[in-house]
Amino acid sequence: MSRLLFHTALSASLLLCALGLLWRMSAWLRLRIGPDVQTVTLAQRLQASLRGAAAAIFSRRVFQVCGALFLDVLLQRRLYRIDKSRWLAHLLMFVGFMGLLLMHALAAVVTLKLFPGYESTRNPYLFLRNLFGAMTVLGLALFLFGRWRRRTRFAPPRPPLAAAFVVLLGFVLLTGFLLEANKIASPQVFYRMAKEFNGSADPVELKPLRAFWASEFGVAFDDLKEPIAPDVMKLGRALHEADCETCHARAASAFVSYPLSRLLAPLARLLDGAQAPSWLLYLHVFACFIGLATLPFTRFFHAVAAPINLLLNGAKSPQALTSAARATRRALALDACVGCGICDAHCAVAPPARYLDNRYWLPSHKLSATGALARGRWPFADPSADAGEQALRIAEGAFGCTDCARCSNVCPVGLDLQDLWPAARADLAAAGLPAPAQWVQARPVLAWADALHSDVWPHSFSDPDALDAPLSANRASFSHCVQCQTCTNVCPVVAHSTEPGSAVDLTPQKVMNLLRLGLRDLTLGSRMVWSCATCYQCQEHCPQGIRVADIMVELRALSVQRLGSVRGQKEAS
Repeated sequence: MSRLLFHTALSASLLLCALGLLWRMSAWLRLRIGPDVQTVTLAQRLQASLRGAAAAIFSRRVFQVCGALFLDVLLQRRLYRIDKSRWLAHLLMFVGFMGLLLMHALAAVVTLKLFPGYESTRNPYLFLRNLFGAMTVLGLALFLFGRWRRRTRFAPPRPPLAAAFVVLLGFVLLTGFLLEANKIASPQVFYRMAKEFNGSADPVELKPLRAFWASEFGVAFDDLKEPIAPDVMKLGRALHEADCETCHARAASAFVSYPLSRLLAPLARLLDGAQAPSWLLYLHVFACFIGLATLPFTRFFHAVAAPINLLLNGAKSPQALTSAARATRRALALDACVGCGICDAHCAVAPPARYLDNRYWLPSHKLSATGALARGRWPFADPSADAGEQALRIAEGAFGCTDCARCSNVCPVGLDLQDLWPAARADLAAAGLPAPAQWVQARPVLAWADALHSDVWPHSFSDPDALDAPLSANRASFSHCVQCQTCTNVCPVVAHSTEPGSAVDLTPQKVMNLLRLGLRDLTLGSRMVWSCATCYQCQEHCPQGIRVADIMVELRALSVQRLGSVRGQKEAS
């Protein structure tokens, strides 16, 4: 490959990468999520960011930042605590990729400066290159297998370019191993090196050296099939020690590429005739350049955003964040999310989401919809649904959140989702999609029950023996309630019901009793269901172990679905 072509392509890919990074990072200062940051200017956000960086570097917090860099970014401590199999896959990919980057791709800039005697064909570098490549391949395989095993209908949203980037990464690794394997087996490559370092490319003159390299290095010469005389091998070894040994280790050290070269050996002549060493090099190098140029425009931009978010967590000031700082952190969260789905698996409202077939109850999908709204892509249209209906489903999921903080607690990149969700809900309300509680509580519970009774919706219990039956439809969930009123006595909503405008129509104990009587429709429009703070005091104190708070969350979800179907009918009447 000509130096001019190489440097031109490298410069172009670096330029595109730099411009892409600047554009994506500028969104952290441009996007506004939440009414409280709408008036914050770009200058204020930039100033707050610079002040925060300076305060972290020139204060005692610099040690916290270094700790976050080592433990959270490099060792991925948070992911290790949550899911050790994912941690292993990501650590293998991270260590392997960084090893290839520093000791192979940037060898002239990094490795040669640290180790002046560096030669890519000597050990330990030959062995390490294969080790790092194998680690990356293994990590990628574990990552894909884990994603396949955890695949569901409600999997986190994945843009098409995310899959394309994974394919590109696999192509880079494959062509790298094929290129090295071809070089090991290629007579053409051998003759080129002999011409450069020995001064001759004559097959007859180089027969002893060729014999030694065929035996010890695996070069596939067509004319060396017969047994080679010991004196020829001895002479070949001497030539090797004089001209080659200082730069070449035994090819078997390349424990991935060498076995692959044995598979390519019968095709060595054909591959040389097709100039395989040249076009494999072009494919490998230009695939790397394409990956570098497109990185900022893919989902894998989180490789930049997620470490920054973790470092900001380590540098977080004990004082409350300013509006400008909050605005930047919220926008950063959109890019820092890695789409792992761990938050979805731990979400308190995941069962209602699946029962109602609405993925926008789950954190990863709520974050995607929040980003769409912030970027002006509203309503967040789904090809499989009408845009207006989709917007209502997004609002239903956003306002169904219980703010239990589980998503924030398990997020491997430390996103502050508990700050993001209220801001997103306020933006939805401003867009004309207020909380369902506002229209549910506008009617008394009996009016909703009457509307449901006249509607086509069935309101009987589902099969009580079904293991996947919703809590509110499964008699086993509440049949052992003894009406002791413990849940009512510890409920903070009931305790404050004497305040003006905060009265509840049904206490938690009464809700459980109505369910026991088979009158679930009477609970759906209850103010108690929508006033529930989901503090789990009732559930934790229940002597019978009834999941009172979880049932309240489920009833809230069901009320949106069922009452929404008769809402227009009731308002028209």
